[in-house]
Amino acid sequence: MPFSTLRSWLRPGLVLVVALVATPLAAAAAVPPRVIVLGFDGADHALVAKAVAEGRLPNLAALAAKGGFTALTPTIPAQTPVSWSTFSTGLSPGRTMIFDFLKRDPKTYRPEFAIAEEGKKNFLFGKGNRIAVPAVLALVAFVLVALIGRFLRRRVGAAVLGAACAAAGVAVFLGIRLSALLPAEIPWPVNNRRGTPFWEEAGRKGISSVVMHVPVTFPAVDYDGGRLLSGLGVTDVRGRVGTPSYYTSDPFFAPKNKNEFSVELVRLESNKGTIETEVFGPYNELFKEPPVIKTPMTLTVAADGGSLTVAPKGSQPLTLKVGEWSPWVVFTFPFNSLVKMTGIGRFHLAALSPEIKLYLSPIHFNPSDLPPSVKITAPGNLARKLADRYGLYKTMGWQIDTWSMSEETIDEKTFLEDVDHTIEPFRKMMNDFLDERDVRLFVQIYEFPDRVAHCFWRFLDPQHPAYDAVKAARWAPAVEGTFEKMDAIVGDAMRKLGPEDILIVLSDHGFATWRRSVNYNTWLVENGFMTLKGGDGSQKADLEMLFGQGEFWPNVDWSKTKAYAMGLGDIYINLKGREGQGCVSPGAEYEAVRDEIREKLVTLVDPKTGQRAVSRIFTREEAYGSFDADVIPDLFVTNTAGTRIGWQGSLGVVTKEMFEDNKQIWSGDHCSLDPAVVPGILFANRALPKDKQPGIADVPATIYHVLGVPPPEKLDGVPLF
Repeated sequence: MPFSTLRSWLRPGLVLVVALVATPLAAAAAVPPRVIVLGFDGADHALVAKAVAEGRLPNLAALAAKGGFTALTPTIPAQTPVSWSTFSTGLSPGRTMIFDFLKRDPKTYRPEFAIAEEGKKNFLFGKGNRIAVPAVLALVAFVLVALIGRFLRRRVGAAVLGAACAAAGVAVFLGIRLSALLPAEIPWPVNNRRGTPFWEEAGRKGISSVVMHVPVTFPAVDYDGGRLLSGLGVTDVRGRVGTPSYYTSDPFFAPKNKNEFSVELVRLESNKGTIETEVFGPYNELFKEPPVIKTPMTLTVAADGGSLTVAPKGSQPLTLKVGEWSPWVVFTFPFNSLVKMTGIGRFHLAALSPEIKLYLSPIHFNPSDLPPSVKITAPGNLARKLADRYGLYKTMGWQIDTWSMSEETIDEKTFLEDVDHTIEPFRKMMNDFLDERDVRLFVQIYEFPDRVAHCFWRFLDPQHPAYDAVKAARWAPAVEGTFEKMDAIVGDAMRKLGPEDILIVLSDHGFATWRRSVNYNTWLVENGFMTLKGGDGSQKADLEMLFGQGEFWPNVDWSKTKAYAMGLGDIYINLKGREGQGCVSPGAEYEAVRDEIREKLVTLVDPKTGQRAVSRIFTREEAYGSFDADVIPDLFVTNTAGTRIGWQGSLGVVTKEMFEDNKQIWSGDHCSLDPAVVPGILFANRALPKDKQPGIADVPATIYHVLGVPPPEKLDGVPLF
């Protein structure tokens, strides 16, 4: 057979074969890669690197081998809301305006929450409800009766008019009663973060996404092609960071460290038989009375003393044995006969003998029945859909209750059981979302490494004032155990990766021990930068004072005070024209005061340890470059490992002693430490640069680059690959 003839026969077949092979290849090439970002709050670089080297984190080791693993520099300061806000937007804290947990009102010097603030929004007609609601009901009743009458008996005008007037009168009466039950205003939270999150900009370019638990995303914002569940910033039903309750018949029990955070201590009148008590719900921000909305609850100790039946009003009774957790309990809190709120919580029974010890978690908003002002998901109905599919879940941003650990109303075992319970539904959600191949961008943040490290770091440090050798033998592995949980979650994601998909794993900061507390306001007084009116200036403050508008700075003479400290390492100059009672002139005097504080404070030595307490002090120009001069602190003071600003000092209190031992269970920290001391982690399945240590602002710049989406403004980071 001539070759030309053979070629003519083979050509169509070859074309067909090439087409069959090329079509799926072209189709595969046309499928854009997905970007999957997993964040683990507080995962420390040194400990993770050690665990990887020891072979205890196989999935992260495989990820590093394929791409890269490096330390990640946090923001200044190295705090959760600060770093994650920069992660979300690609902007420095000076531009996001999230630079600490706290900020101050420059006119009053009062501390305020930096992440969000509570606004108010009219409900229906606001203060006009008492007039408008009866009027609207009357008008509707009049029109309806008139129309019905005209339809039935067109010529009987007088009867129709009389009936319509009577209906309007009844409607006015009902409207007056109804309007008395309606609030004029409802709370309406406002997110203070500035900048555009990268998932919103990606949505504008047609890229669908799912975003889970990124801090400072409350209230949730609807965006194109996106679903979002808010993270840190969502409060409990009381509007707090988390208020657990502790029910006990022990008349002598007192929380161990009741200084900064609140546990609702409920005394029980007996430890036998049936005991009447109540569950504390939301503060009443809708009506004048009562100040707190509660619901009754009955506790019944079994005759044999072996169990406790818990029966909140309106909920099914449940029976617990010692050591058991309850399932989620739905509580109903009535503001009045019309307005009600539901919340969810879990009980844990620690003891029945010799005294009852019953823990109730902070009460979360019920995801199946959210108030109109609590938008924790985008779109709004996603919260209910998730609950329908996965069951009830924690909605509060600070999900894991560290406060009860600090007050010793729960023990280590109970705490870690709650950690596992917290992780479970969100890990399931992640795996199901990753099965949706049309989701090109997936982001999920897990908080548990941070919360465990805060409470269990004392077991890693024999020099810590709260170290307990007996407990350490059992609980020291808990911190590194969180990395094994992290590794398993990363393994879930790796099994769902396509060949071109990109996986990034990071943390916002690392950790260090917190042995000693320092107070900068005390230092400012001793060094002549702050003047007190009289007395020793000592005062106690807690977060409840912020919510309750308590008094701060009671003894400060602002006319002679040049500087003051607030927040976790922030110093403000008492500047004329900016502060309410400023006494330092702008320009040369301002610079001289700032320079003097910086030069002296950086040499501060702890007399007990002989070690420097301060690592570096940054001016705001050095820290951020771009900032709002009325809001951003003038100096950022960062600590060396082992030292952190004390809780009282962070609230502006002048304490009697400049240094003190940290004997609390909250034993590890990062908030006021030098970012170089507490680096986070960064893994990727793509090569990472070896010539520099990336910063957290580089991660969103990388995501924009990989997605091919131009950022909406100049970013403060650069793409890593």
